[in-house]
Amino acid sequence: MAIINHHREGGNNVVQFRGRGARAQLREALDGRVPVRVMREKISAGWTHGYVIGMSTEFALIAEVSDAMRFDGFLAIALSDVSHVEEDPGREFVERALKLNEEALPALPEIDLADWQTIAQSASSVTPLISLNMLDDADAGEISYVGRLTDAEPDALVLQEVDPNANWYPDTGAYEFPAIGSIAFGTAYMLLLARLAGVPPIPLPPEALPAS
Repeated sequence: MAIINHHREGGNNVVQFRGRGARAQLREALDGRVPVRVMREKISAGWTHGYVIGMSTEFALIAEVSDAMRFDGFLAIALSDVSHVEEDPGREFVERALKLNEEALPALPEIDLADWQTIAQSASSVTPLISLNMLDDADAGEISYVGRLTDAEPDALVLQEVDPNANWYPDTGAYEFPAIGSIAFGTAYMLLLARLAGVPPIPLPPEALPAS
């Protein structure tokens, strides 16, 4: 069966924002409450589709829209990484489909977009799991680490991971701020993963772990 993509990647019906630069265009999208597609070409070749629901001096928060035309989680990105911002070419379809699905634009004013630490901490206050999407120099993309935030160090976030089979890791890992590409949370997958994983164990100190 052919894949139908309602987030059209090509075509000549792209509406450009009036503002110059990614920051102004994201602000215009936020104020206008219009669906957008955002590209971070140095990080990923694909587009992120959704609505801008929050901005700070350095970061933006996007409520992502899935191909099923439902809101599915949130993505915090650095404005400095954004290379292109466009109104979604399928805007009319997206808006009508979200309305048909009775999907209301979410609002998360409690997410503090000051820096990666405040983003992670405030996201962890509203959802059990977050995904730290770390820059992968070898692949020029991101590698995602999903888990619960347990602490923050001066130069890193500390995460207790859960694996794809919903098993908690016994220890924690530190993820340095400069290597963070984005932070995601609140997706249907992560919410289900949290339910299956259950209550996390108390992380073991390094000296209690078996020698590798």
